[in-house]
Amino acid sequence: MRNQKGVTLIELMVALMVASILLSAAIPSFRQTIINSRLSTIASEFISSLNYIRSEAIKAGRSVTLCKSTNGSSCSISSTVFWDSGWIAFLDLDADGVLDTGETILRTWPALASPYTLRSSAFPNFLRYNSQGVTTADGNFAVCHNSTEVGAKAVLITRVRPRMGIDSDSDQLPELLNGSDLSSCESP
Repeated sequence: MRNQKGVTLIELMVALMVASILLSAAIPSFRQTIINSRLSTIASEFISSLNYIRSEAIKAGRSVTLCKSTNGSSCSISSTVFWDSGWIAFLDLDADGVLDTGETILRTWPALASPYTLRSSAFPNFLRYNSQGVTTADGNFAVCHNSTEVGAKAVLITRVRPRMGIDSDSDQLPELLNGSDLSSCESP
């Protein structure tokens, strides 16, 4: 009798079937892991942009504004354009939240990949830090995927420092500044 090495066709088919079952169970959770990671990255990058303009305002001793922008060279005040279209930071010499002639663009950020969104009802067009590094208002931003609140991230803006919202009650909804859960990706 010959000593054969290898696998039979039946053994190979059973192994492929087991592998396909395991993959079908793992792929959806892996997809959600990627989405969660991207949401965290977007929120962290936005907080970094806020820290940047705060730092620049203190350093320059002047107001610095962050505004939504579709083209990277002007601010958008349209109600149909949102922060996920991109944003720019500029030295706001007259502290009016509008990029005027003679005001310098400090930095631009590109639009978010679809279907990720970045929205705020407290800051519909711009957010400004004054020369002391204090913003004009408190508010929230929501970072969402497919306009889904579950698993979304919240960026909380206090007068001095932005921070990431937390989910202290483990319901997969971040709490806003007022302590309530994020209830809308469109107008947090």
